Amino acid sequence: MTLTSQPDQTHSPVEVKSKTVDAMGSTGLGHIRPEALEGLSAESMMCLENFARYQTEPVADYGKVRQAAVLVALFQKEGDDKLHVLLTTRAKTLRRHPSQTALPGGKVDPEDPDVVHTARREAYEEVNLPLDHPDIHHLAILEPVMTILPLNALMRNHIIVTPVVCFISSPSLLEGLSPNPDEVDAIFTYPLKGCLTGTLNGEDAVGLSEAGEEWWPHEEEYHSTHDRIGATGGYRMHRFRTTRTPIKGLTSDVLVQTAMVAYGRSTSFDRYAPNQELFPVLIADIVRQLPEWLEKESLNAGSSKEVKVVEWGGTEGERYKCTETWATA
Repeated sequence: MTLTSQPDQTHSPVEVKSKTVDAMGSTGLGHIRPEALEGLSAESMMCLENFARYQTEPVADYGKVRQAAVLVALFQKEGDDKLHVLLTTRAKTLRRHPSQTALPGGKVDPEDPDVVHTARREAYEEVNLPLDHPDIHHLAILEPVMTILPLNALMRNHIIVTPVVCFISSPSLLEGLSPNPDEVDAIFTYPLKGCLTGTLNGEDAVGLSEAGEEWWPHEEEYHSTHDRIGATGGYRMHRFRTTRTPIKGLTSDVLVQTAMVAYGRSTSFDRYAPNQELFPVLIADIVRQLPEWLEKESLNAGSSKEVKVVEWGGTEGERYKCTETWATA
């Protein structure tokens, strides 16, 4: 559903950390008024309950690594029986990742009290999703992921991103959304389950971007992968076909993780490239090593005028130019 358009190898089964369920069988959704859950399918209720039971570790100290938060806003469409997620197409004028699919979100500002506020504030600024509304219900804070950089990119470009999940109980609320033209070209949605199965059915498979054209040049019908070598080693890029630009990169990493938590199982496809490290390991390594890298980058800044080519490595030893813009000096 387009809302507006303006100017594995799975290393292990999904780990869903559960909160204690009391003797009354509480699902953890007690903060949501009962009428807001009326009309939800059994599948959607299961997903919400899984989010409510999910529990992350206490917020870590990420040192000098930049931090951001994204909002995974879920809702059940009228006449449907599953959850969909709110997405945007980034403005063509943006310096980083123009015209790519994204979740509402951005960097954590010093004055933000927590990542929930960051994600909600950014969603308000980008698509006018209200900061405070009785039909928007917080569900969970998920395990952080991290941007995967190509070879030769400066290590300071790494960003740790925390997904914040909420449920919109009144889909009519989405009718009032509008894209901020400085940041967003369009607002659209995608079925969350598609990021678990790699397939689409029925109405979800209607109106997708044209196969063989710019937005979907891949042979696969709905889900494509590409293994590559980046600054932190092996990485499997996932791409999901949508009605606009594909879900890929960090956004796909967030939504694959979100779908696994929601449905309580692993993906139907191989999630990781061979020897790809899990995000908690990568994040710990970057947090530990970044101070040393920053010092080296500072020392080299005045001694070298060389502009390095930003490339990805191939699994057979080949190199190919990165299409993204990343600082090398």
